Amino acid sequence: MAQPESGKTSSQRQIFSHLVFLAYKNITKAFVLFWLFTTDDAATFVAPNVAFGLCSALSAPVLITPQSNITTILSRLPCVIFFNWTNLLVFDLANQRLPESAREDALNKPWRPVPRGLVTSAQVRRAMLLCIPIVLAANHLLGVGTETSLLFVLTWLYNDLMGGDENWICRNVIIAAAFWLYNTGSAKVAGNPYSQAAGITEKGVLWTTIISGVILTTMHVQDLKDQEGDCARGRRLAPLVLGDRAARWTIAIPICFWSCYCTWFWEVGTAGLGVILLGFTVAIRCLAYSGKHSDRRTWELWALWTASLYILPLLHRYMGI
Repeated sequence: MAQPESGKTSSQRQIFSHLVFLAYKNITKAFVLFWLFTTDDAATFVAPNVAFGLCSALSAPVLITPQSNITTILSRLPCVIFFNWTNLLVFDLANQRLPESAREDALNKPWRPVPRGLVTSAQVRRAMLLCIPIVLAANHLLGVGTETSLLFVLTWLYNDLMGGDENWICRNVIIAAAFWLYNTGSAKVAGNPYSQAAGITEKGVLWTTIISGVILTTMHVQDLKDQEGDCARGRRLAPLVLGDRAARWTIAIPICFWSCYCTWFWEVGTAGLGVILLGFTVAIRCLAYSGKHSDRRTWELWALWTASLYILPLLHRYMGI
Protein backbone atom coordinates (compact mmCIF):
# COMPACT_ATOMS: atom_id res chain seq x y z
CA MET A 1 0.00 0.00 0.00
CA ALA A 2 1.41 3.39 -1.01
CA GLN A 3 2.51 5.77 1.77
CA PRO A 4 0.41 8.98 1.96
CA GLU A 5 2.04 12.09 0.49
CA SER A 6 1.88 13.88 3.85
CA GLY A 7 3.72 10.97 5.50
CA LYS A 8 6.52 11.14 2.91
CA THR A 9 6.89 14.88 3.43
CA SER A 10 7.07 14.47 7.20
CA SER A 11 9.70 11.73 6.86
CA GLN A 12 11.78 13.85 4.48
CA ARG A 13 11.64 16.76 6.89
CA GLN A 14 12.82 14.56 9.74
CA ILE A 15 15.73 13.27 7.68
CA PHE A 16 16.66 16.81 6.61
CA SER A 17 16.45 18.08 10.18
CA HIS A 18 18.63 15.22 11.37
CA LEU A 19 21.24 15.94 8.70
CA VAL A 20 21.26 19.64 9.59
CA PHE A 21 21.69 18.75 13.28
CA LEU A 22 24.61 16.40 12.51
CA ALA A 23 26.26 19.02 10.30
CA TYR A 24 25.84 21.67 13.00
CA LYS A 25 27.22 19.32 15.65
CA ASN A 26 30.29 18.41 13.57
CA ILE A 27 30.99 22.00 12.56
CA THR A 28 30.70 23.14 16.18
CA LYS A 29 33.03 20.36 17.31
CA ALA A 30 35.56 21.33 14.62
CA PHE A 31 35.57 24.98 15.66
CA VAL A 32 35.96 24.04 19.33
CA LEU A 33 38.95 21.87 18.43
CA PHE A 34 40.42 24.64 16.27
CA TRP A 35 40.09 27.02 19.18
CA LEU A 36 41.83 24.56 21.51
CA PHE A 37 44.75 24.40 19.07
CA THR A 38 45.17 28.18 19.17
CA THR A 39 44.02 29.12 22.67
CA ASP A 40 47.57 29.28 24.12
CA ASP A 41 48.63 31.86 21.54
CA ALA A 42 45.48 33.92 21.05
CA ALA A 43 46.05 36.44 23.84
CA THR A 44 49.82 36.71 23.45
CA PHE A 45 50.05 36.51 19.66
CA VAL A 46 46.80 37.37 17.89
CA ALA A 47 45.88 40.24 20.22
CA PRO A 48 49.18 42.18 19.85
CA ASN A 49 49.17 41.74 16.07
CA VAL A 50 45.59 42.97 15.87
CA ALA A 51 46.59 45.93 18.05
CA PHE A 52 49.42 46.72 15.62
CA GLY A 53 47.01 46.76 12.70
CA LEU A 54 44.47 48.99 14.43
CA CYS A 55 47.11 51.40 15.76
CA SER A 56 48.67 51.62 12.30
CA ALA A 57 45.32 52.45 10.71
CA LEU A 58 44.44 54.95 13.43
CA SER A 59 47.78 56.71 13.01
CA ALA A 60 47.35 57.12 9.22
CA PRO A 61 48.82 58.64 7.17
CA VAL A 62 51.97 58.18 9.27
CA LEU A 63 52.24 54.41 8.80
CA ILE A 64 49.67 53.54 6.13
CA THR A 65 47.49 55.21 3.51
CA PRO A 66 44.69 56.07 2.90
CA GLN A 67 43.34 57.64 6.08
CA SER A 68 39.99 56.40 7.44
CA ASN A 69 37.75 57.51 10.29
CA ILE A 70 37.66 55.63 13.58
CA THR A 71 34.26 54.04 12.97
CA THR A 72 35.36 52.61 9.63
CA ILE A 73 38.59 51.25 11.10
CA LEU A 74 36.80 49.58 14.01
CA SER A 75 34.34 47.99 11.58
CA ARG A 76 37.33 46.21 10.02
CA LEU A 77 38.33 44.63 13.34
CA PRO A 78 36.72 41.23 12.53
CA CYS A 79 38.72 41.06 9.30
CA VAL A 80 41.99 41.83 11.12
CA ILE A 81 41.23 39.14 13.71
CA PHE A 82 40.32 36.69 10.92
CA PHE A 83 43.63 37.25 9.11
CA ASN A 84 45.68 36.69 12.26
CA TRP A 85 43.70 33.81 13.75
CA THR A 86 43.38 31.77 10.55
CA ASN A 87 47.11 32.00 9.84
CA LEU A 88 47.87 31.13 13.46
CA LEU A 89 45.53 28.14 13.13
CA VAL A 90 47.48 26.79 10.15
CA PHE A 91 50.75 27.24 12.04
CA ASP A 92 49.46 25.54 15.20
CA LEU A 93 47.97 22.64 13.26
CA ALA A 94 51.30 22.14 11.48
CA ASN A 95 53.22 22.41 14.75
CA GLN A 96 51.07 20.29 17.05
CA ARG A 97 50.50 17.44 14.60
CA LEU A 98 54.17 16.39 14.71
CA PRO A 99 54.94 13.36 16.94
CA GLU A 100 57.77 15.18 18.70
CA SER A 101 55.44 18.10 19.41
CA ALA A 102 52.87 15.75 20.94
CA ARG A 103 55.55 14.35 23.27
CA GLU A 104 56.65 17.85 24.25
CA ASP A 105 53.06 19.00 24.82
CA ALA A 106 52.44 16.01 27.06
CA LEU A 107 54.97 17.60 29.44
CA ASN A 108 54.45 21.34 28.87
CA LYS A 109 50.83 21.65 27.68
CA PRO A 110 48.89 18.44 28.32
CA TRP A 111 45.56 20.25 27.75
CA ARG A 112 46.15 20.53 24.01
CA PRO A 113 43.94 18.38 21.71
CA VAL A 114 46.55 15.82 20.55
CA PRO A 115 48.03 14.86 23.96
CA ARG A 116 44.48 14.83 25.41
CA GLY A 117 43.47 12.29 22.78
CA LEU A 118 40.73 14.49 21.32
CA VAL A 119 42.21 14.15 17.83
CA THR A 120 45.02 12.17 16.17
CA SER A 121 47.98 13.55 14.23
CA ALA A 122 46.60 11.96 11.07
CA GLN A 123 43.27 13.75 11.53
CA VAL A 124 45.11 17.05 12.02
CA ARG A 125 47.02 16.47 8.78
CA ARG A 126 43.76 15.85 6.92
CA ALA A 127 42.27 19.02 8.42
CA MET A 128 45.23 20.97 7.06
CA LEU A 129 44.47 19.72 3.54
CA LEU A 130 41.18 21.57 3.83
CA CYS A 131 42.24 24.56 5.91
CA ILE A 132 45.26 25.71 3.90
CA PRO A 133 43.46 26.41 0.58
CA ILE A 134 40.47 27.95 2.40
CA VAL A 135 42.66 30.26 4.50
CA LEU A 136 44.73 31.25 1.46
CA ALA A 137 41.66 32.00 -0.67
CA ALA A 138 39.89 33.95 2.08
CA ASN A 139 42.90 36.09 2.87
CA HIS A 140 43.52 36.70 -0.83
CA LEU A 141 40.07 38.29 -0.91
CA LEU A 142 41.15 40.52 1.99
CA GLY A 143 44.13 41.70 -0.06
CA VAL A 144 46.77 39.83 1.97
CA GLY A 145 47.24 36.70 -0.11
CA THR A 146 50.97 37.37 -0.53
CA GLU A 147 51.52 37.70 3.22
CA THR A 148 49.55 34.51 3.84
CA SER A 149 51.52 32.56 1.21
CA LEU A 150 54.84 33.65 2.74
CA LEU A 151 53.58 32.77 6.22
CA PHE A 152 52.87 29.25 4.94
CA VAL A 153 56.47 29.04 3.74
CA LEU A 154 57.76 30.14 7.17
CA THR A 155 55.45 27.59 8.83
CA TRP A 156 57.04 24.88 6.68
CA LEU A 157 60.56 26.08 7.53
CA TYR A 158 59.79 26.27 11.25
CA ASN A 159 57.99 22.96 11.68
CA ASP A 160 58.69 20.40 8.96
CA LEU A 161 62.28 21.52 8.32
CA MET A 162 62.86 21.91 12.09
CA GLY A 163 63.98 25.53 11.81
CA GLY A 164 62.41 26.07 15.22
CA ASP A 165 64.34 23.24 16.89
CA GLU A 166 67.98 23.05 15.87
CA ASN A 167 69.19 26.62 16.39
CA TRP A 168 67.63 29.28 18.60
CA ILE A 169 68.94 32.15 16.44
CA CYS A 170 67.44 30.60 13.30
CA ARG A 171 64.21 30.16 15.22
CA ASN A 172 64.10 33.80 16.26
CA VAL A 173 64.84 34.91 12.68
CA ILE A 174 61.90 32.88 11.35
CA ILE A 175 59.56 34.22 14.04
CA ALA A 176 60.73 37.81 13.46
CA ALA A 177 60.04 37.42 9.72
CA ALA A 178 56.61 36.01 10.53
CA PHE A 179 55.82 38.98 12.75
CA TRP A 180 56.81 41.33 9.92
CA LEU A 181 54.27 39.62 7.68
CA TYR A 182 51.57 39.45 10.36
CA ASN A 183 51.99 43.12 11.24
CA THR A 184 52.15 44.27 7.62
CA GLY A 185 49.06 42.22 6.78
CA SER A 186 47.19 43.48 9.85
CA ALA A 187 47.93 47.09 8.90
CA LYS A 188 46.74 46.53 5.33
CA VAL A 189 43.51 44.84 6.39
CA ALA A 190 42.78 47.48 9.03
CA GLY A 191 43.56 50.19 6.48
CA ASN A 192 41.38 48.96 3.64
CA PRO A 193 40.41 45.28 3.23
CA TYR A 194 39.25 43.86 -0.12
CA SER A 195 41.40 46.46 -1.89
CA GLN A 196 44.94 46.95 -3.06
CA ALA A 197 44.66 50.65 -2.25
CA ALA A 198 45.92 50.27 1.31
CA GLY A 199 49.66 50.75 1.35
CA ILE A 200 52.45 50.87 3.92
CA THR A 201 54.41 54.13 3.95
CA GLU A 202 58.21 54.23 4.12
CA LYS A 203 58.02 55.02 7.82
CA GLY A 204 55.52 52.18 8.21
CA VAL A 205 57.98 49.74 6.64
CA LEU A 206 60.75 51.04 8.91
CA TRP A 207 58.55 50.76 12.01
CA THR A 208 57.46 47.23 11.11
CA THR A 209 61.13 46.31 10.66
CA ILE A 210 62.01 47.81 14.05
CA ILE A 211 59.28 45.72 15.67
CA SER A 212 60.70 42.62 13.99
CA GLY A 213 64.04 43.61 15.54
CA VAL A 214 62.30 43.66 18.92
CA ILE A 215 60.95 40.16 18.25
CA LEU A 216 64.30 38.88 16.96
CA THR A 217 66.16 39.89 20.12
CA THR A 218 63.55 39.13 22.80
CA MET A 219 61.23 36.40 21.49
CA HIS A 220 63.05 33.64 23.35
CA VAL A 221 61.35 34.90 26.51
CA GLN A 222 58.63 32.38 25.64
CA ASP A 223 61.16 29.54 25.90
CA LEU A 224 61.85 30.13 29.60
CA LYS A 225 58.59 28.50 30.66
CA ASP A 226 58.95 25.43 28.40
CA GLN A 227 62.44 24.21 29.23
CA GLU A 228 61.39 20.78 30.50
CA GLY A 229 59.55 19.82 27.34
CA ASP A 230 62.14 21.44 25.06
CA CYS A 231 64.91 19.47 26.75
CA ALA A 232 62.96 16.22 26.35
CA ARG A 233 62.49 17.00 22.67
CA GLY A 234 66.16 17.85 22.17
CA ARG A 235 65.54 21.40 20.99
CA ARG A 236 68.55 23.72 21.00
CA LEU A 237 66.85 26.83 22.33
CA ALA A 238 68.45 29.75 24.15
CA PRO A 239 67.87 28.69 27.80
CA LEU A 240 69.26 25.22 27.05
CA VAL A 241 72.20 26.34 24.89
CA LEU A 242 73.28 29.48 26.76
CA GLY A 243 72.10 28.43 30.19
CA ASP A 244 69.06 29.78 32.02
CA ARG A 245 70.77 32.78 33.64
CA ALA A 246 72.64 33.94 30.54
CA ALA A 247 69.50 33.58 28.41
CA ARG A 248 67.59 35.82 30.81
CA TRP A 249 70.20 38.57 30.44
CA THR A 250 69.99 38.30 26.62
CA ILE A 251 66.28 39.07 26.98
CA ALA A 252 66.37 41.73 29.71
CA ILE A 253 69.00 43.97 28.12
CA PRO A 254 67.32 44.22 24.68
CA ILE A 255 63.93 44.89 26.31
CA CYS A 256 65.41 47.90 28.16
CA PHE A 257 67.12 49.10 24.99
CA TRP A 258 64.03 48.81 22.77
CA SER A 259 61.81 50.50 25.36
CA CYS A 260 64.04 53.58 25.29
CA TYR A 261 64.83 53.46 21.56
CA CYS A 262 61.22 53.18 20.38
CA THR A 263 60.17 56.03 22.66
CA TRP A 264 63.00 58.14 21.21
CA PHE A 265 62.17 57.08 17.64
CA TRP A 266 58.64 58.48 17.94
CA GLU A 267 59.75 61.57 19.87
CA VAL A 268 56.98 61.21 22.44
CA GLY A 269 59.02 62.40 25.42
CA THR A 270 57.46 61.85 28.84
CA ALA A 271 54.31 60.44 27.22
CA GLY A 272 56.32 57.28 26.59
CA LEU A 273 57.29 56.74 30.22
CA GLY A 274 54.57 54.12 30.66
CA VAL A 275 56.09 52.03 27.86
CA ILE A 276 59.57 52.37 29.38
CA LEU A 277 58.36 51.45 32.88
CA LEU A 278 56.50 48.41 31.58
CA GLY A 279 59.56 47.30 29.62
CA PHE A 280 61.84 47.63 32.64
CA THR A 281 59.27 45.73 34.74
CA VAL A 282 59.37 42.84 32.27
CA ALA A 283 63.19 42.91 32.28
CA ILE A 284 63.38 42.87 36.08
CA ARG A 285 60.86 40.03 36.31
CA CYS A 286 62.88 38.09 33.77
CA LEU A 287 65.96 38.32 36.00
CA ALA A 288 64.35 38.12 39.43
CA TYR A 289 61.68 35.45 39.01
CA SER A 290 61.90 31.94 37.61
CA GLY A 291 59.75 28.83 37.51
CA LYS A 292 57.06 27.74 35.07
CA HIS A 293 54.29 29.90 36.53
CA SER A 294 56.44 33.02 36.95
CA ASP A 295 58.01 32.65 33.51
CA ARG A 296 54.57 32.30 31.92
CA ARG A 297 53.44 35.51 33.61
CA THR A 298 56.63 37.25 32.40
CA TRP A 299 55.88 36.06 28.87
CA GLU A 300 52.34 37.44 29.09
CA LEU A 301 53.68 40.79 30.31
CA TRP A 302 56.19 40.74 27.46
CA ALA A 303 53.28 40.41 25.00
CA LEU A 304 51.58 43.35 26.71
CA TRP A 305 54.80 45.34 26.45
CA THR A 306 55.10 44.69 22.70
CA ALA A 307 51.49 45.83 22.29
CA SER A 308 52.28 49.01 24.24
CA LEU A 309 55.00 49.83 21.71
CA TYR A 310 52.33 49.93 19.01
CA ILE A 311 50.63 52.86 20.77
CA LEU A 312 53.66 55.11 20.29
CA PRO A 313 52.76 56.12 16.69
CA LEU A 314 49.32 57.14 17.96
CA LEU A 315 50.89 59.37 20.60
CA HIS A 316 53.09 60.90 17.92
CA ARG A 317 50.16 61.40 15.55
CA TYR A 318 47.46 62.77 17.83
CA MET A 319 49.34 64.53 20.62
CA GLY A 320 51.31 66.61 18.16
CA ILE A 321 54.55 65.93 20.03
